[in-house]
Amino acid sequence: MQYSILKRLLESPKGATLLWIYLSAGVGVFSLTGVAHILYLYLCILFILLGSIMDYKNFYPIKRLFLNLLGITITIYFASQLSLENVVEPLSNLLITLIGIKFLEEKKPRDMYQILILSLLSLSLATLYNLSISFLILLMLFSLLGITSLVFINAYKQNQKNYQPLEIFGYYSAASVFLFLAVPLLSVPFFVFLPRTQFPLFDVFGRKDGLKTGIAGEVSLGKVGEIQQDNTVAFRVFGLPKNIREPYWRVQVFDTYENNKWISTLKESFSPLKGMGEVSYTIVLEPHYEDYLPLLDFPYSISSLEGVKGQVFVGPGGTFKVSTNVNKAIRYIASSVSEPVSSYETLASAYIYVPKQIPESIKKLARGLTSGAVDEGEKVKRVVKHFAEGGYSYTLRLEKYEGDPLEYFLFVSKKGNCEYYASATALLLRLMGIPARVVGGFKGALWNDYGKYHVVTNSMAHVWVEAYLKGRWVRIDTTPSYQSPAVKRISNFSLLKDAIVSFWYTNVIGFSVEKQISVFKAFGKGAKWSVKRENLMLIFKYILLVLLLTTPFYLIFLYYTRFRKTPENLYKRLTQVLGSKEEPERLLEKFKSKSFYHHLEYIVRLYQRHRYSNYKVYTDEIKRGYRALEEIKKSPQ
Repeated sequence: MQYSILKRLLESPKGATLLWIYLSAGVGVFSLTGVAHILYLYLCILFILLGSIMDYKNFYPIKRLFLNLLGITITIYFASQLSLENVVEPLSNLLITLIGIKFLEEKKPRDMYQILILSLLSLSLATLYNLSISFLILLMLFSLLGITSLVFINAYKQNQKNYQPLEIFGYYSAASVFLFLAVPLLSVPFFVFLPRTQFPLFDVFGRKDGLKTGIAGEVSLGKVGEIQQDNTVAFRVFGLPKNIREPYWRVQVFDTYENNKWISTLKESFSPLKGMGEVSYTIVLEPHYEDYLPLLDFPYSISSLEGVKGQVFVGPGGTFKVSTNVNKAIRYIASSVSEPVSSYETLASAYIYVPKQIPESIKKLARGLTSGAVDEGEKVKRVVKHFAEGGYSYTLRLEKYEGDPLEYFLFVSKKGNCEYYASATALLLRLMGIPARVVGGFKGALWNDYGKYHVVTNSMAHVWVEAYLKGRWVRIDTTPSYQSPAVKRISNFSLLKDAIVSFWYTNVIGFSVEKQISVFKAFGKGAKWSVKRENLMLIFKYILLVLLLTTPFYLIFLYYTRFRKTPENLYKRLTQVLGSKEEPERLLEKFKSKSFYHHLEYIVRLYQRHRYSNYKVYTDEIKRGYRALEEIKKSPQ
């Protein structure tokens, strides 16, 4: 029963066309899931379901005039909600509502075109929020369905009432698939050579609120623990060896502790050094809506920056920044060295301040650790030993406390995450007279064997301390060794998906103007190379070789398309023999009085049956047709 209904639907020109229209509209509506309000999404789905019932029964009780007035009213209503701060959601609600209203009408070809346009606009609007691989799949699916819909609409306009066999449905669908496959191939030159800009077209609608990330302008006690439970990718690193051990990624340096958080008050900036450091690598940074650029400790230089228009500068402590917020994925080539770069430093005295409200118990602990120490190096060793042997442990589940959080951590719970260890360590060192600062960033990296690069996630967010000893800054990390449970949950399948995403961003979305220029340069060098006589001869030899290799395949193709015994080739040979290219019926009419007419009629009817019916033409019938053609050749014309 269900098969017969489907068969009847596909054999109807309108039914076969509406099938593709419904599928195309479904992709457009689905693309706005999570963007449009759920109420209007359900309303659109309800209207589409009602429209399908109306189409099946061919009964449309709602007047078109009323639906047009409703569409105009809805448009005015959502237009009144538009503002620079709120553009996407009202437009999304408007588009899916208009799609739903269109499905309540009797669908003439112009209505079908309008539904396709509204669906395409919905998919285009979704690009403001989604440029992932899942969206690529939606885009490809809509391209296939949209092209197929256009083919069927145009066929339906020419033949709105006549019965069509299922074979015709298959022919149209196959032609649509061919067009769908041809479009990406033809679009490659446009993708490579059309001019592009560094700025996204719809940046005015971009998010300004930022993300939960390890890249932030301050470190509050307890906040890093929240971030360490988030496996969102922060950035990807290319060009470093697989076996790199516990890399530290510098993002920000904090100099002042107040109100249980570390902030940066130093405003000095330095020009980046030229050239490359000891190790070079490439970072693809996800948008974090701040101006920081993570680099491997200790950063030296950035030689290339793609995807954002801005100037790179260096802040105190060797932190690299860009003069605009990073609101989309960017790519930069950087280098690092084994020790901090002195030209990026301010006076060590800027990192000695201790707030007056520090509890007396913490000051007493610092005096105890200082007692009898022969030099600053000994003081630092005592601080490290205190945390290593004092019964401290790492935890993300912080206890409720009364009073000062660091005092509670040092003397009561002895449990905390990295910002507690770093904060306590930095303050103890400062109380001992040693300049110390807190550095925020990431620690660790996960090797992706599918894409051959390292992944750094928000769950790797970390803070540590640097102490100024003997004229240079030394990393001091008293946090116990610990790996976030979130990192342990990263599966091989997740790494495979990330490798695909990385390829998509790098080679499609990240095909920047710099890469485009490099293509032009490579093309220009190739053109200059080919002008030389010896190179022209080499090119000619390669062309000749290609021709020799491809000729057999061409001959095989030629045989199957022109010389193979088929009804089409039989009819072509017939018209050549008769020297007449009329349509089959006119051909019969023209040679009706000839003695070979019965042979001619047999070939024409054989061709018509093959071309316009569902009945199969058998091999022996084709052979008989070729024998009839030989008889026609022998007959007087």
